[in-house]
Amino acid sequence: MSFFSIFGGNDDIKDDSLPWYNLPSIFEYIKGNLDSDGNLSKEGNKLPDEEKRYENEKVRWIAGGLDGTLSYHAQSGNSAKDTKKVVELVKAISQKNSLSKKVELYNLLLKDNLMEFIDPSLEKIAALNLSIKPYLTEYARWLAFKGADRGPVKFGIALLGFIGDKSAIDKLITIGKHEEFTLFSVVALTNIYEDPEMELWELARHVEGWGKIHIVQRLGKTQNSKIKKWLIREGYKNSIMYEYLAYTCAVGGDLREELRAEVVDDELLNAAGEIIEALINGGPAEDLDLYEDGAEVVMLYVQHMEKKTNQTLADFLVLQSIKRYMEDENADWKERETLGWIEDLKVNLLIDIHKMINDIKWEQMIKTKLDTRDPREMWQVDQVAEFLGIDMWDIHWNRLTESPTQSEHWYKIMQSANNDNIDKIITLALEQLPLDEIATGPADELGLGREFELHSCLDYLLQRLGAFPNKGFPLIKAALRSPVTRNRNFAIKALSSWGASNWPEGTEALLESAEKVEPNESTKTDLRNLLNGKDID
Repeated sequence: MSFFSIFGGNDDIKDDSLPWYNLPSIFEYIKGNLDSDGNLSKEGNKLPDEEKRYENEKVRWIAGGLDGTLSYHAQSGNSAKDTKKVVELVKAISQKNSLSKKVELYNLLLKDNLMEFIDPSLEKIAALNLSIKPYLTEYARWLAFKGADRGPVKFGIALLGFIGDKSAIDKLITIGKHEEFTLFSVVALTNIYEDPEMELWELARHVEGWGKIHIVQRLGKTQNSKIKKWLIREGYKNSIMYEYLAYTCAVGGDLREELRAEVVDDELLNAAGEIIEALINGGPAEDLDLYEDGAEVVMLYVQHMEKKTNQTLADFLVLQSIKRYMEDENADWKERETLGWIEDLKVNLLIDIHKMINDIKWEQMIKTKLDTRDPREMWQVDQVAEFLGIDMWDIHWNRLTESPTQSEHWYKIMQSANNDNIDKIITLALEQLPLDEIATGPADELGLGREFELHSCLDYLLQRLGAFPNKGFPLIKAALRSPVTRNRNFAIKALSSWGASNWPEGTEALLESAEKVEPNESTKTDLRNLLNGKDID
């Protein structure tokens, strides 16, 4: 079947000039990359339009990242011009099924900036009371399930939700398993169903990033006891930031009531600790200072933790976070008192926490885990060791000498850099890092990915090199010739911190040469300012 028979032959447009001509359907691609459990494979995460979508962009968003960030941290409806045009085109399509209008709309949607106009567009379309059959419904289905580009596919999904097309439900769930489309599928399902909780809950089990965040936020008012328990134990966990969902799950899952039980299982207690820690960290969503049950929840958590027989390093870090929260002298404690943080509670909790974290077992536990190769566990070891004042230098130095081209080892060793060991660190760097592979000439690379691992090693060295005047100048010379802009910026800041009086002979000539070939305008300005004795931002 030709495109003309799908869209009508009322426009003199050749098939091969259509923007979707001979391109694969995103829906079919996603469907074909689901495993036997209905989960998207790793290969399926990269959409067919990936290279086209990011052709002129160096930063690639993770799936759903752009829409998720805009939905949380920016106002929608900023593009009145696009809104007006979209409404006009949808109206024309619903009335005459014009192929030229569909092509025009498809091309507009290729910008994939739906968050700027989707809500006002649908509101205006609803006010027009357009006929949805036959043309608009069929076109929405085609966009959603035959479209080859993410922007048009998202708009098709949104239209199906607006239309209330119940026949599309299974396909909406399928395409929603890719996090780039989860938000749009969730909104569509919410518009189609009177109560979509079970469908949303099922979909939530197949996503872990922005898609899960969008779903869990919509499950926060559930009265379903199974979903409430899931919110507390699993719902808050996501690959972006636990802080986005900690409050929603604590309130929606009624964490206080769960912790009021005389005995709680370790799964619940571990989850409660992670939720509390995320609430203390705060950030993009509501934090502990906005949680009405917070004081009681923390009290109950500490009481249960005292009885826990198999405490872990993660438990120590939660207790330390609670201690930090209660010892914060800059907090508004009068306001906190209205949420139950009275003085007696604080004093008693601090006594209990001090008793637990001062136990000798933590130091013994660290010693048993010094050989761990699990990055998360090693991070916990480092954090607890720092709180307990345990020197980890030898451990990290040995790991660095074993694997000197792994950037995380340079980061950790530079955290302990001082005047006594900086020469030893620099000597190792000059011996082990192939600087000629780094100094291939300036470009404007972001330096992301494993192919830039050596450049990341140099990053961590340079970040603290400014504290050691005239130390490691060969590293700075290499950085100024790096294709990664961040390397060059760190080199400039290090030289600025040294001060011109500490520059080795030839530094000024080196900077003048670097300024002439610098491709990044901001970095070029910093080089000029450095040469002219001005401060570097």
